[in-house]
Amino acid sequence: MPATETDALVARLIGQLERRRASGEGVTAAEAAAAAADRMMAWGAGRAVVPDDPWLVELGVPAALAASGVEVLTWPPTLSPRELLGLDGAPATCGVTVPAAAVAERGTLVLESGPGHGRALDVLGPFHLALLRASRVVDTLAEALAPRFRGRRPPSAVSLVSGPSRTSDIEKISTLGAHGALSEHVLIVVDA
Repeated sequence: MPATETDALVARLIGQLERRRASGEGVTAAEAAAAAADRMMAWGAGRAVVPDDPWLVELGVPAALAASGVEVLTWPPTLSPRELLGLDGAPATCGVTVPAAAVAERGTLVLESGPGHGRALDVLGPFHLALLRASRVVDTLAEALAPRFRGRRPPSAVSLVSGPSRTSDIEKISTLGAHGALSEHVLIVVDA
């Protein structure tokens, strides 16, 4: 795909993220680790649960988070659910994900669960930080899902995340953070 098409999809994705009360930005691979640490500091997150993903290590994300004072836990963590959620005085937790794809049309992240990428990473705490390869941004949900499951066994769970958690169940009043993160930020890493 020519860079101009990718750039257009990334711009559209960021616009849709903002419509859904999330945020996003394009970064280079060299900028990704510092941008992740900066976002954690801006949120005041004291703990990050990161997937066991070699790409994050290659980008230097876990090391940059640790160097900035964030406690870094690799999925699956050994803490109890109460500790992970920060219910016993623990620091605010940020779940870090590596989406399998993103849908520009809706601002939706496609998260696949697996041994190193738990199905609950995006809802562990009040913050969700996604690091996404720009080449994984597609226009529609059909484009995101069709190739993912062709010729291979599907993952045990697929989550479609469109911004921070919210619900309007009670008297049609929109409430943020009802079932997961209050804030979501996507770092879209431009492929070399």
